[in-house]
Order: sequence, then structure tokens, then C-alpha cells
Amino acid sequence: MDKIVRRVAHAQRSATRRSQRIARRQKIQTHYRAQETIKQANREIINNIKDAKKATKEDWELGPLAPQRDLGFNNHGVVMHPIRADWSNYGQIKYQNKVAEKRCAWAGGAKMLNLAPGDRVVIFEGHDKGKIDTIKTIQPETGSLTLENHNRAMVQSMLDQPPRSQAMPLSIDAVRLVYPLPDPVTGVTKDTIVRQLKAVPPRMESPNMTIERWRYGNKWDRIVPSLNRIIPWPETVAPEFEMTANDTARDQVEERTFYYSLTAPPMPGGVIDELRNKYSKFRTRHEDWYVAEKETETEAKARKGKTVRAMQTPLEEFNEMQRAIRDAAGEPELSEDMLAKIGQVMAKSKAEALERAGVSEVESKQ
Repeated sequence: MDKIVRRVAHAQRSATRRSQRIARRQKIQTHYRAQETIKQANREIINNIKDAKKATKEDWELGPLAPQRDLGFNNHGVVMHPIRADWSNYGQIKYQNKVAEKRCAWAGGAKMLNLAPGDRVVIFEGHDKGKIDTIKTIQPETGSLTLENHNRAMVQSMLDQPPRSQAMPLSIDAVRLVYPLPDPVTGVTKDTIVRQLKAVPPRMESPNMTIERWRYGNKWDRIVPSLNRIIPWPETVAPEFEMTANDTARDQVEERTFYYSLTAPPMPGGVIDELRNKYSKFRTRHEDWYVAEKETETEAKARKGKTVRAMQTPLEEFNEMQRAIRDAAGEPELSEDMLAKIGQVMAKSKAEALERAGVSEVESKQ
């Protein structure tokens, strides 16, 4: 069994090193892909700036004959390489947490963002500045969002189709929440721009606290710190799951199909083999008969080794006899005569060394 234990430990170490190598290789490949994506995005921005400068010059020179670039005709104003407009590319780029936190600071931070799809916001930056729109999607990891109607661009399709209008990502710091609040002076309820939001634990008077919101929405409340007023979340709609032929219904899962007593194991014996490969090299638990068989094999090998050792030549028998005699005699002990002889030899050696150095014994003691 010791051999099996060592084999399992070696297999586990090998598998760990292999997985670490694969993880390092994937990390390096992801890094290079992200760098390439960033380069393409930067190149796209540079090309857009060049096109904008060229279009400005043409509009100045042509005057009334300048093309209508905002309609998408002849690829005017069309994003040819929609790298920045594609949400899937954001998974390849590792955004810094401080960037997302800075963008979401006014709304409570990226981890507990107090915005949700369906909120009405006002745009503070860009060509749609001052317009009110509804949030469509939110990406707290990048501190960005998309709107329903504004901040869109014509994007060239990858399937040789006409350009289509697509929502472009917008920084969360470029919008502010709009919510109807009563005026403190006149008492008239009107749309108010909320410039700061804070997350607080849910209260007893929390509005629209439903089961759907508790399961699929945000479980905290958001308030305006200056007014200490709770801003309700948009209505949370439970997702609808469509049943297919490969799905298992709940009544089938809860149906009891195996019965056992205290004298029977909690599950059939073959279930363990289905869940765990009984021939795996990583297996550490074995049946009693297998352990007994391996121990029998170990004992047989040990007996075989003793038999081989019992067949010796006369020289090997003599050497083994001498080793037994030395082991029985124990460590040697020095007698008084031996110690006296050793002292005489040491004194003679010291006198000869002093004589060669030209120093007398009396001078050496001084």
C-alpha cells in the first residue's frame, strides 16, 4: 500500500504542476490578446480623430455641398471596427478597480451601485448633453452603461449588411439620476437631478420590497444623503425560464426512487463507481479486499527477499559473523594503561615541537 500512496501523491503533484503551467500559459495569452485589443481600440480612436479633422475641413471647403454625415450614407459617421462598442471585448481587458470606483463614486461605488436598468438619467457629457434617457444595461466592472435612445452610433456589420444603430458605452460619471421629488418651497413634485446616492440596509418602510426584488434585484436601499429620502428601485421582473425536453421538472427531482433500511448502505454500491473512477490514479480510498491483497503481495516480496538473503557464500557468512561479534562487543573502552600511553605520546610530541621552534618548556609556560 505504501507504493500506491506514493504513486497517488506523485500523480497529484504532477497534475498540480500541469494545471499551474496551463494557468500561466492562459494568463500570458489573455494578456497578449488584451494588449492587442487595446492597440486596435487606440488605433480606432486615432483614425476617428483623423476622419473628424478631415470631415471638418471638407465641410468648411464644400459648404452647402458637404455630405450629410449623420445619416450613415457612404459610410459617413460609421464605426468601421466596433471594438469599443462590443461588450464581449471588455472581458479581454482587465480594468483597474480604481477606475471603475471613480466612475461610480457618486452612485455608491462599483460594488454596491445604486443604479439599475430602468432608471431615468440625464446626460452630462457628449453631444447628447442635457437629454434624459433610460438605462438599458449596466457594467459595474467597467463603470459603464448604455442608454435606450441616446449615445448611439452607426456600426458597420460584420456580415456585409448595412450599418445599424448601436448603443455605445457611456461612463457612469457622465450621467446623474433623475427622479420626481417634491419641491421644498412650493411642494410641487417635479423631476429632480440627484447628484449623490448612498446604499443603506433595507428598512421596514422600504418601497416595492417584493419577492422578485429579493431574489433577482438589489437587497439594499438607496437614499439621497442630503434629504434622507429613499429612492425606490425600478420594478424587478422575475426571469421566465422556458421548459425544454432536456430539463428535469421539480416533481421528478423530488420523487423518491430509492428506499433503504438501517441494515443497507445509504446508496447502491455501483453509484460510487459511477461518481468516482475506481481505476483512477488519484484514488486514495480502497475496498478492504484490495488492501488485503496488496498487503499480501508486500509480505510475499519481503519473504522472497529474506530467502534470497539466506543464500550466502562462505565469505559473506564470515563477514556477517564478524559484524555480529562487533555488534555484541559494543563500543570499545580505554584502559588506564592506554590513557597513560596516550599522555606520554602527547608530551613527547609537544617537547619536539618546542625544540624545533627554539623555545624552552619554561619559556612556553611563561
